[in-house]
Amino acid sequence: MKIKIEALGDLESLEKNVKALIVDGFKHIMIFHGEGGIDQVSSIKADCDRLLNKAGRNNINIFGGIFPGIFDNGKLMERGSILAGIQSEVHFVTLENLSEPHVLDALKKGIAPIEADLAKKEFQTLFVFGDGFGELNLNLINSLNWLVKRYPINVLGGLTGRDGVKASHFTIFTPEKIIQNGAVLAFTKLKSGIGVKHGWKPLPDSNCEISEINGCFIGKINGIPALDFYMDFITKQDTAVARKKNFLLKNPTLFFEEVAIKYPLGIIRKQGKHQQIIDRTAVSVGADKSLQFSAEIPVGTKVCILHLTGNSPKQQCNNMSEAAQLAYIESLENFPDPLLEQRVIIMDCFGRKRMVDKLKQDFENIEFQVIAADQIGKSHSPMGPMTFGEISSMEGGYVELHNKTAVVCTIEDK
Repeated sequence: MKIKIEALGDLESLEKNVKALIVDGFKHIMIFHGEGGIDQVSSIKADCDRLLNKAGRNNINIFGGIFPGIFDNGKLMERGSILAGIQSEVHFVTLENLSEPHVLDALKKGIAPIEADLAKKEFQTLFVFGDGFGELNLNLINSLNWLVKRYPINVLGGLTGRDGVKASHFTIFTPEKIIQNGAVLAFTKLKSGIGVKHGWKPLPDSNCEISEINGCFIGKINGIPALDFYMDFITKQDTAVARKKNFLLKNPTLFFEEVAIKYPLGIIRKQGKHQQIIDRTAVSVGADKSLQFSAEIPVGTKVCILHLTGNSPKQQCNNMSEAAQLAYIESLENFPDPLLEQRVIIMDCFGRKRMVDKLKQDFENIEFQVIAADQIGKSHSPMGPMTFGEISSMEGGYVELHNKTAVVCTIEDK
């Protein structure tokens, strides 16, 4: 890959760097863009469509998205772009509407030209970018699981979005145009290894079950309105939240900052004798005391409530740091050929940063310090976006959607 960093965040600078990569011979360009730039322009849709469409007409494919932040060599940026020119052959599938059965039919149609190569495992890493505030992301994950069961492939991705909007918006770059409530899939022949860790642990006696949903909103947990269930349980664990309980119930928009960031929901996944806890964080509260998540969580799902262990902010942050480091080590162990040139890409959750900020610690040092030190001889590594949800392959051959999780990918650098 050839990496270019554009720090201004305006469309003119972005286009200039795209042209530079084209001059260098790259026909496939992945972009992570920080929201503090072109997204502030009222004509963002028309401007981005012009850039993407013009590139597409010249057989140049751009994909990626707009995120609340990006990082390069472990340094955070709220505006600007990271552009990665990719030499590998890339096959694209754009899913503009994630409604069933449309999405699976569209995926099947989209992969038809490369099915023989997929069967021969020539395509080895799939990048996926979806909408962090879309309401049909479960359909995307289900379709990806249909795919990987037939054609084993490493999946790495993130959900786009703008912290300043907190709603579905045009934030997904596809080779044709910028879209929302959809996804772009980029199949590459790059070899990779993936590691996944978050650092949160279940609270004692917090196991429960989803009993009512409305799309991506959980209506009831254990038969109790979701907000009431959460607040009743957490106030017994956290005196600081208990003191604010009445205020929070009157001002549910603060639930994300005061409760959900610290105490996410944990989905209990069992694979044989092994158990995985998948972090899912509520992003908003409905008028009916329901809780909104980044994807539907079906009725009957066994869940728990998570927390960071530790008696001090430093200890709690150390748990997050250790999780990111373990994910990095896991990605190295899963990389198929250590002799190949490698680069580290991390899909890192915006919620992890918000949690560290709340604990008044330095996020860059906690999340990236060890990985960046190990990659010191490699420019622009680690790099990646701050996402509203992370998508990854999992041990056992399936795809999962995460929140507040470090998904680390060691990838072939070409």
